[in-house]
Amino acid sequence: MAESGYVLAGFETLATIVDNFFKGKRGRWNENFTREEISAFLSSKCAGYLHSYGQNFSNKKKYDKYNWTEANMYQRCKDMRIFDGCTMIADSGGFQISIGRLSRRESDLLRVMYYDWIEEYHHLLDKAFILDIPPGPGCEIFHNFYDVYKLNLESYERARALPDEIRKKIIYIHHFRTPQLWDIYTKIMRDNEMFPMFEYHGTGGIVANMSSDMIIPCIIYVLPIIPLLNEAKKYGRNYLNFHVLGGANFRDIFFYELIQKATWEYHKIKLNITYDSSGIYKQVMHARYMHITDGLGNIKKMNIKSDNLANRFFKDELNEYSITVEDMLQQVLNETAVKHNFKPISLDGVYCDISNTFHEDVKVYSILYTLGNFSNIQGILKKAVAEIYPYYEAGDVETFYKKCIKITKFLNQGKLTKKQDQKAHSIYRSLDMIKNLDEDYCEFLVNKYLSKDEFVELDDVKRELKI
Repeated sequence: MAESGYVLAGFETLATIVDNFFKGKRGRWNENFTREEISAFLSSKCAGYLHSYGQNFSNKKKYDKYNWTEANMYQRCKDMRIFDGCTMIADSGGFQISIGRLSRRESDLLRVMYYDWIEEYHHLLDKAFILDIPPGPGCEIFHNFYDVYKLNLESYERARALPDEIRKKIIYIHHFRTPQLWDIYTKIMRDNEMFPMFEYHGTGGIVANMSSDMIIPCIIYVLPIIPLLNEAKKYGRNYLNFHVLGGANFRDIFFYELIQKATWEYHKIKLNITYDSSGIYKQVMHARYMHITDGLGNIKKMNIKSDNLANRFFKDELNEYSITVEDMLQQVLNETAVKHNFKPISLDGVYCDISNTFHEDVKVYSILYTLGNFSNIQGILKKAVAEIYPYYEAGDVETFYKKCIKITKFLNQGKLTKKQDQKAHSIYRSLDMIKNLDEDYCEFLVNKYLSKDEFVELDDVKRELKI
């Protein structure tokens, strides 16, 4: 079982980087590890590896080989033998439709081809997202909200009609992000008894509008979780596999652990939350920073740009700067190597003078460290939740709040932001919401706080969906 709920999006990039390193294409390969050792690492650290079927769909002249090309990518990655034992996942491309990256013709084509692809090549996949199509900026395929309802219903019904062995791999997405989306996706789920037909569920739109996230008086993803928990109880399930599209920062992981704990304690339902991001590439290869726990017990962003390597950054217990950035980088990368039976490396300046970028072994080890860090942080937070949860159960609001603040500061370089303070205050109420599972209250919050995010341009034709 994976040590974290993290799913790496864009796993094909990782595959190319690691496989090229094995083959010595960019130098510095020194029998650092075996493919078996890498696959053991990847399968234990992350809950899955995700690729979007639709990410390359736009502006193609012909699509006759598109499905084969997408399947071939999965096959090539499997043949590398670095993903043995890993959960391989496909996203649909609904996001590309919703943000207007695909024309109406392309969108209509993808809606057919994606399910055809799943049916033909499902043996390459462990999970695949349902084709959900919420409206978004620039979306070309909806004229009104009835279109949103109709096209999503058609897609969900096709997923429901898949053969059992394929349907059991589908991740059903339940959207909630505006009043109309709440109504539409609730109607689709309830009117058609969708819930029991799928083993995996999830939601999207978590990061759609961060200003709304600031003002809503709860942790926002409890809103879609509550209807799904009610469905689980209705159909006698003692588990809910729930994926959050996005929402992969450390503060979110803290909230996930709390919500999972409350769900079990009050309902004896095993809530398994996973979440995805492709941010490690931007973090390591572009922004050039890594999260490190300093001597004072805070997680800090360590700037690993070339002009910062010689600086002393981390304070120890005596509040003194005791180690350079480069030495700390050397230390954490080789701690990871030793722990997983990889060969330790010498940074040798970190950057190659010729290419003006990371030495290849430094790049690979930095990415692996960053992946593994999700499991380290989630393990710490699981223990922290076990320690502070009794204060919630006892009704000690003030102590519980102070403990939550301490944890969120630890996750944010020892700093407390306005957003952290607001979200910490909302945790107690969020756990109460999980306890009560009151959907009417969820709908009230959506109508009150998320209505400003509504896609009003789709209101040109009024149709009553609750018929």
